Parts: sequence; structure tokens; C-alpha cells
Amino acid sequence: MLFEELRFAIVLIGALAASYTDLKTGLIYDKITYPMIALGIIFSLTDFMIEKNPVYLIFPAAVFILSYALYFFGKLGGGDVKIFLGIALLLPYYKGKPFFLSMLLMAALASVMAISIFYLIKFFKMKKRPKIRLSKDVVECLFLGIVLLLYFAILSYLGIMEPLIALLFFIPLLFALIFLALRKQIQGEFFLRWLSVDELEEDEIIAKDFLDKETLSRIGATFKGIITEKDKKKLKRLGIKRVPVYRDLPPFAPFILLGTIIAYFWPDFFLRLFSGI
Repeated sequence: MLFEELRFAIVLIGALAASYTDLKTGLIYDKITYPMIALGIIFSLTDFMIEKNPVYLIFPAAVFILSYALYFFGKLGGGDVKIFLGIALLLPYYKGKPFFLSMLLMAALASVMAISIFYLIKFFKMKKRPKIRLSKDVVECLFLGIVLLLYFAILSYLGIMEPLIALLFFIPLLFALIFLALRKQIQGEFFLRWLSVDELEEDEIIAKDFLDKETLSRIGATFKGIITEKDKKKLKRLGIKRVPVYRDLPPFAPFILLGTIIAYFWPDFFLRLFSGI
């Protein structure tokens, strides 16, 4: 790959700018991501023409498809999709190692742990918090926690995964499972807002878990998780006046920045997971 250090500098500047705007406004602006994507396309096409390696085109396309699918179902913001594409185009590899995958993995682990701990503390400090019952979610997360513990213990025992890396994975996942077990209560307390259809903004994330079965049936199974003007018209046509949405969700861009910095020094992290080195 040509100009790796320059490409990393562009990714770092983009991640810094995205972190600032995401923390300040909850948005990652197009004026940050579009230049990254444009420069990334130029670099990727140049790499492809020189090395004749289709990975430079296939990999960012796969990243876009997967991240857009998450966006479509309301699991990822539009700005996140664009910055992922920009990074995948600019720096899929660094020093021959899968930089993007290492960055993403680091960002995911850090965000899962930090966000889970933060909101679990907030939840348990509430004086009038919802009662915790032995629900289906709690039982499923408990079972999954036991399975994951055994899984990482076996990988470590067989030498497939380093014990330190196994622990690095298991601890964030443990907090994530506790968060997921209490997900509906936490989301209901900190993120849920009921808005009229006219109040809905572009790319609003609809909280389908809080819709009753009758409303879900009326809007249809194909109704995506992100609100558009077309969706607002459909809701009005169906006579639905208020819908639950998620707002004030935790920003993800700062974790992308953290993953970018760590992956610069440890670009082979993704490969080391199952290397047993």
C-alpha cells in the first residue's frame, strides 16, 4: 500500500474530528466523512491498479454492505457507516496487518465495556429504578455467560488463544451480558422518548421493542429501524400519532478514535486472537 503513514494521519484526523462532533452534537458530519471516502477511493483504486489485488475493492464494499445493514435496522448511525467506509478505503491494512479489523475490534470491546459499566452504575444508583425480575432475557444472558466462560477457558487451555486476550474478551462481554439482561429497563429509563410523528427527525431510531404487537403488525415486518420522510408519511397514513424512539445514545466515534490509536501500535491484534503466539 502506498503512503501508509499519510493515510493513517488522514484516518486519525478524521477520527479526532468525528469524536469532537459526536461528543458535542451526537452527529458525525458529512464534511468529515466524505473527504475521507473520496481520498480512500483514490488510494484504493491506485493500490488496485498497481498490485492487481481485488481485496482493495472487495473489502470496503463488504464493510459498507454490512454496516449499512446495521444502519437499516437501527443498530448503527449513518455517520458511523460513512466513517467505517472511509477508514476501510484509506487503511484496510497497515504494515501488512489487518488494521481496520483490529481497530474495529478494539473500538467494539472498549465501547461495550465503558457504556455497559457507565449505564449499569447509573441504573443501580437510581432510587426508584424498575424492579429486576427473572425474565427470559436474564435467563438467556446467564446461560450465554456460562457458555462464553467455558468457550474462552477451553481456547486458552488448548493454546488457541492467549489467556490475556481471552480475559480481554471475556470481561467486556460479561458486562455486556449484564447490560443486555437489563437492556429494556435501562433503555426505557435513559434513552426512550415518545414523540409525535411530526416531531420525528431524519434518521431517528425507532424503539421497536416498546411498540405493542398490534402497532408492529400494522406497520409491517419490513418497517426499518431508521425513520425517513417516507416512513413518517406511512405512519400518518396508518393513523399512528406517537412512536417510541431512542435519543441521547452514547457516541461511538470516541471509541473509533481509541481503536485507531491502539491499532496503530498493535495492527496485528485481530490476527493474534487465534494465533496462540
